[in-house]
Amino acid sequence: MELIQNISVAILPPLYIIYFIYKNDLYEKEPHKLLVKTFFIGCMVVIPALIIELIFDESFFDNIFLYAMIGVALAEEGSKFIFLRFFNYKKNDFNEPYDGIMYAVVISMGFALVENIFYVFGNSGQEISIGFLRMFTAIPMHATCGVIMGYYMGIAKLKSSKNSILFAILFPVIIHGLYDYFLFAGFGIIFSLLILVIAFYFSNKAIKIHQANSPFKSI
Repeated sequence: MELIQNISVAILPPLYIIYFIYKNDLYEKEPHKLLVKTFFIGCMVVIPALIIELIFDESFFDNIFLYAMIGVALAEEGSKFIFLRFFNYKKNDFNEPYDGIMYAVVISMGFALVENIFYVFGNSGQEISIGFLRMFTAIPMHATCGVIMGYYMGIAKLKSSKNSILFAILFPVIIHGLYDYFLFAGFGIIFSLLILVIAFYFSNKAIKIHQANSPFKSI
């Protein structure tokens, strides 16, 4: 029973967020087969991100801010971005702005699920408490980074905007980097939560904007 609880608290939050984003894809759902492939790609993104983080660890940087921004945030968000850009972005099914959000969040939640399993089962005796803490902190952080990345990739795909491709990686790195920096630097979780609240606000706006701008809305 305890094992089932631990597995549930590790995997259900990312899966619920995928379900939530999917349900908010109001006008033209993405193919299930492609979403499943995207999810497993997200799971595999952990590998290149981890390799980069092992090479560019905390000792590589002069200060904790650069480590948070480059050694962690850029390594993780950059790895997600590369797979989004060179796999999903080219697909014919990526044909409305919201699709960017859909695919980016699925990649992010695949990543977050694997990461969550490591954190939950890597803290023996604290599995449930770690799982619940991450349910309201790290998992939503990865989700909001995915929404914002996908928001700008949706603009880039439908409007051929090179600046939007830059923003698609820049803003998630800033959000993720600041979130981690406040934790690493010992400022306490309150500042990280403030970053999360701000990111959640803009993510909610991004979802509504792309829903409103769907070319399939009138069909």
